Amino acid sequence: MNIEHINKRHFKKYNSYYNSEYGISTRLISYKNCILNIEILNSSGQKKPPYKIAFDIAKHWKNSHPEFKFAIGAKVFIADLSTKDQKNPLTEIKIKYKKGILFNFWSKN
Repeated sequence: MNIEHINKRHFKKYNSYYNSEYGISTRLISYKNCILNIEILNSSGQKKPPYKIAFDIAKHWKNSHPEFKFAIGAKVFIADLSTKDQKNPLTEIKIKYKKGILFNFWSKN
């Protein structure tokens, strides 16, 4: 599975919309053992709770890419860029939230 190709396809179709509307940029880090690893960069100080952002983005990744139709969960890492040090823009981006998502936990597939 080519992660770079999937990220480019996702960026062209969806990321520009999410970035302009909500100030959120996402990318797939890896896909192993039916678990998506997704990074979210939040630059607008989104008012939604982090677990809601994580769930919405993870479901969107699963539903919009046929490669992930058998995904059972996701690990989502959220970095909040709105609180980044403005004096030194080259400071390292730090993960603020780590969330785990299970898809269809109660359904019997």
